[in-house]
Amino acid sequence: MLKLKYKIWLQDDGRTFGKGVYNLLVGVKKKGSLSEAAKDMGMSYNKAHNLIKNAGKRLGFELLVSKSGGNKGGGSVLTEKAEDFIKNYDEFLQECDKCLQNAFLKYFKN
Repeated sequence: MLKLKYKIWLQDDGRTFGKGVYNLLVGVKKKGSLSEAAKDMGMSYNKAHNLIKNAGKRLGFELLVSKSGGNKGGGSVLTEKAEDFIKNYDEFLQECDKCLQNAFLKYFKN
């Protein structure tokens, strides 16, 4: 039985924003830490940091505000623009999924 599989990302001159960066940001929002979000995804902190940094550069705004260690340790929070962006991206993906599922059923129902 056929199943629909697809990937959607936003791009300028290179891959700018996709599910990987989105999932990292959602993880930071939940955990309060890029390091913890990366660990949950099985990704190194350096790779996660570079993904977030490069996506922010391409989008034209910072995605995270980080604070260094101290007594209670460091952490990260999403910027207001990042919060709005991931909300819009999530809604966009949901709408795309509905459209693609409908098209798939139209052409490959049997």
